[in-house]
Amino acid sequence: MKKRIMSMFAAMFLLAGTITGCSMDTDTAGTAKETSADTKSAAGEYKVGITFSDLSNPVWAELVKEAETYAKEKGISVTYVDAQSDATKQVTQIENFIQGDMDAIIVCAVESNAVADVTKKAQDAGIYVVGYTQTLENCDAQYLVDPYNTGYACGERAAKWINENYGDEEVVEWALMDLPEFPEIIERANGIKAGISENTTNTKLVATASALTSEEGVKNAETFLQAHPDIKAICCIGGGGSVGGNEGIKSAGISDFETIGLFGIDATENEILNIINGDPQKSSVSLGGGKAHGRALVDITSDLLNGETVEKDQYMPIDVIDSSNAQEYYDTIYAK
Repeated sequence: MKKRIMSMFAAMFLLAGTITGCSMDTDTAGTAKETSADTKSAAGEYKVGITFSDLSNPVWAELVKEAETYAKEKGISVTYVDAQSDATKQVTQIENFIQGDMDAIIVCAVESNAVADVTKKAQDAGIYVVGYTQTLENCDAQYLVDPYNTGYACGERAAKWINENYGDEEVVEWALMDLPEFPEIIERANGIKAGISENTTNTKLVATASALTSEEGVKNAETFLQAHPDIKAICCIGGGGSVGGNEGIKSAGISDFETIGLFGIDATENEILNIINGDPQKSSVSLGGGKAHGRALVDITSDLLNGETVEKDQYMPIDVIDSSNAQEYYDTIYAK
């Protein structure tokens, strides 16, 4: 509503300028900005900027493609940038979006605290701010993960597999790929740990390492298995670690994929194909997927821009995908 109100005032100023014969060139930067926004609205197109903490994450790369295509259907032009895990760089990107006269900015934050001031600046300029994955202090809406319960669903499914395959073992070693740089991901990791410990009686966490990208996932899996060759399960907080971990298990020399289970979160296309193909990965937790996230973010932003009432905190769904439903999920979400 803020943007629409400002645009209305801008139109009034523009009309006054026309009647009096005065040029808008000598007006303030703020007034010129509002006039520009009004022109975009009249043309049926809004400008939205998206800044991602790291686009090497396959879910977010998938999100970008869908958001661009879907936004066009709603008269929205999307510009996206990659902060490459640099909080200072992300602040500059948001500043550039403000200067670039965006109508809304979607922020997948590197560090929530680092963008608090600049997102407030965007709001003060009449720009809507939408948070994604991380809770923002200053935003108009945000699309979030329920981190603990998402992690718990992953751990619970891993525990079921461990009980079915190694329930008689005295000790079953497992490893975790986490991402402690993000507070929400710490909660996701805690959920995984609880999901396993509360549903098994013989498990022992023997190794942890951070993983966001598939490259890190490959390295972690190889390192885990070299240091602890008896590991029977690996859990990952995201799709990047899962996809890489699946390949890392193979490159570590394990060929009997029934002897080890990898359990992930995100349900990316590669993860689902790995489950279908009988690879080490046994399950992943779907949060809707990158395509669904792209559409959800565009819908939330479009509603804000068009003055609709929008619930501020919205959460992604939690669904476990394994061999029992992987093909159906793939056909529904990914089949071309």
